[in-house]
Amino acid sequence: MQPQQQKPLEGGDVNTARHLSCPWGAGYWRSASWTQQQWRLGTLPSGDRAEAGGCQAWGATAAAEIPDFASYPKDLQRFLLSAACRRFPRWLPGGGVGLVASCSDCSESDVPYLLLAVKSEPGRFAERQAVRETWGSPTPGVRLLFLLGSPVGEGGPDLGSLVAWESRRYSDLLLWDFLDVPFNRTLKDLLLLAWLGHDCPDVSFVLHVQDDAFVHIPALLDHLQALPPTWARSLYLGEVFTQAKPLRKLGGPFYVPRSFFEGGYPAYASGGGYVIAGRLAPWLLQAAARVAPFPFDDVYTGLCFRALGLVPRAHPGFLTAWPADRTTTPCALRDLLLVRPLSPQQSIGLWKRLQDPRLRC
Repeated sequence: MQPQQQKPLEGGDVNTARHLSCPWGAGYWRSASWTQQQWRLGTLPSGDRAEAGGCQAWGATAAAEIPDFASYPKDLQRFLLSAACRRFPRWLPGGGVGLVASCSDCSESDVPYLLLAVKSEPGRFAERQAVRETWGSPTPGVRLLFLLGSPVGEGGPDLGSLVAWESRRYSDLLLWDFLDVPFNRTLKDLLLLAWLGHDCPDVSFVLHVQDDAFVHIPALLDHLQALPPTWARSLYLGEVFTQAKPLRKLGGPFYVPRSFFEGGYPAYASGGGYVIAGRLAPWLLQAAARVAPFPFDDVYTGLCFRALGLVPRAHPGFLTAWPADRTTTPCALRDLLLVRPLSPQQSIGLWKRLQDPRLRC
C-alpha cells in the first residue's frame, strides 16, 4: 500500500522546523552541544551505519565536539553515538507467523478510530497480558499494538523464543531489531510513525502509552469524539509540562549534562500517555529529520511538534505520576482518562470492579 499523500497542515508548516536553530532565542544556549547541532542541521543522514557519512559517522562527529563527552554516563554516550540511526529492520518470529496485519488488510469499516500504541519491553510479559485482559481488550473501533525492540538483550537472557511464541499467539507485537533500552524509546515512536504512514494512514487517533498505565477507554473515546474538528486534526493531548527544565543530578534517570543542553524544554505531553492525530504521522517524521536527537522520547516529541508550529493541549484526566498511596478505585477513575503507574495486579483488580454492574459512585 502506498503512503497516504500528505494534506495541508493547519496551524503550522513542517518547514518551520528551521526555526529550531534558535528555538527560544537564548543566546547563551549556543555553547551547548544540542543547540550547536541544531544550528547546523539541515536534515539527519538517511544512510545506515555502514555507509560513509551515514548515521554512525554523524554521531561520532557530534560526540567529538563535546569536550567532556568521556564523563557522560555510558548509556547517554551510546545514545548520542547512534542517535541519528533510525532505520531498523523488523524483528520477525520464526517462520514469519504472528506478523502484525496492516490496516489495509481490513475492510474500510474496520480501520481503527483509535490505535493503542503501547511501549513495552521484551521481558514485561505480565504487563502486556494485563493490558490485553483489561483496557486493551477488544473494543469496536480500537486496535491494540505493543512496541518492542529486540528480545535478544544485552547481558540478560535471550527472550527470543518466548517473544516469538507471544507474537504468534496474539499477533499484536510490532518488533524491531534494535537494543530495547530506555534511551531508545524515541526509536519506537519514529518507527511507529513510519509504520502508520505505510500500513495505517487512515487511523484517526493514536494513543502513545506505557505498559504500566490504565486507560479509561470509554471516557477517552467520548472525549475524542466530542472534539471540535479543528482541534482533532492537529491533536496532541495529555498531561502537559510547560516549564520543565533538565535535571542535573548525576546518576538520575533524566540527567542531562550542561554541555549537552541548556535552557528549558518546550511544552510537551508526558510520555506516560498522550494522544496525537493520526494524520500528523508523516509530518512528524519529516519534522524529526530536521530536529537534532534528544535522549528523552516525550521531550523529543515536544520538539518535533514545536517544529510543526503546534502545541500540546492539556487535559486534567491524564495523570502519569499517580501517587503510590492514592486509592485506586473505579469511582476515583470516573473522571479520568489515564493513570499510571499501576502494577498488573492493580490494573486487573480495577478492571474487574469497573465491570461490576452493581457499581455506584
